[in-house]
Amino acid sequence: MKKRNFLFAAPLALTLAFHANADIAPGFKVSSPADFGVSDYVYKVSESDFNFKRSLAKAPVNKWAYQSDLSRVETQQVIRENQDGIYASAVVDISEGATFTVPKGNHYQIIQVIDMQNYVAGVAYAGDSITITTDDVTYGNHVYLNMRVPILTEEKGGIKETLRLQKLATIDAKSAKAYVTPDIVLDMKKMEEIRAALVNDVKSGALTHTKNVNGTPYSSRPQDQLYGTSYGWGGLGLPDAAYWPFLNNSKIVNGKIQPSSTTFTPPVIQEDRGGFWSVTIYNEEGWLAKNISAISNTQAEPNKDGTYTINFNSPGMKNNLQTSTPFTALFRFYLPESKESAINYIDKRSSELVIK
Repeated sequence: MKKRNFLFAAPLALTLAFHANADIAPGFKVSSPADFGVSDYVYKVSESDFNFKRSLAKAPVNKWAYQSDLSRVETQQVIRENQDGIYASAVVDISEGATFTVPKGNHYQIIQVIDMQNYVAGVAYAGDSITITTDDVTYGNHVYLNMRVPILTEEKGGIKETLRLQKLATIDAKSAKAYVTPDIVLDMKKMEEIRAALVNDVKSGALTHTKNVNGTPYSSRPQDQLYGTSYGWGGLGLPDAAYWPFLNNSKIVNGKIQPSSTTFTPPVIQEDRGGFWSVTIYNEEGWLAKNISAISNTQAEPNKDGTYTINFNSPGMKNNLQTSTPFTALFRFYLPESKESAINYIDKRSSELVIK
């Protein structure tokens, strides 16, 4: 079994990140926690605390909070959660170290380790084991685990086998100290004000690329990562996944959302490792508003030329999703062919990700 250990010197990494240029549209006046008298790290820790406590409401420290089905309106765990896999989460004490292990197999299964500043401290795929200590994080003694397992086809065992594999993933923590909300955490009203300002930037076209939105302090950039934290806390970084928000030009007439669609060329993914892409719809705040809110490459029917058309609010049409009024949409692809191919896809193809 492979072992992975992700170490970084946090102060040095943060210094390197702050000296990098963000992927921000020229002339765009960005929002910042500083506009509200708050430092970046306090805002990020506050968002993480919000998500840590949502998991702990379902399971204690060092224990998995399992979902037994796709995320639905009533069971979604984090903002802009996906609906193309079954999730499990955990808050783990790493003060004396902890090891996380994913069962062997040729399926897609990942444990993502997220620290209290929403940096990715490490990932483990099928057959991997990863050890995390306080040296691997930028703040605190606890981490959040986000595990995804797409539902297997019936030929591979379907939902029953998917849930079996989910429960084979293990947490081996050397201590079980309770999680305590840090004193610096903001009240919900202030945090939501900052979140709304940052999300509005994203919707207004602040980002020219998403390659530096998620990841470690080395691979992400400060303003980009603030957008990632507000728009989709807990996202994976490259080369594990890439994201792009659809430009939504759908119309509302007399309070009713009108039919719309998008047609795009799909990215190249590592299908042999279970890589996939998906389109997921949300309400304006970024939460699932419908119990069926996503479609992936394993479900969608392609066009004759290899492109895909996803319809919205068009009953009877292929690849249709019914949405809230108004709605937002996010494109994801997991396990792209390479980091470079993912960056190139967003450079060359993101202009196709338009709903009209």
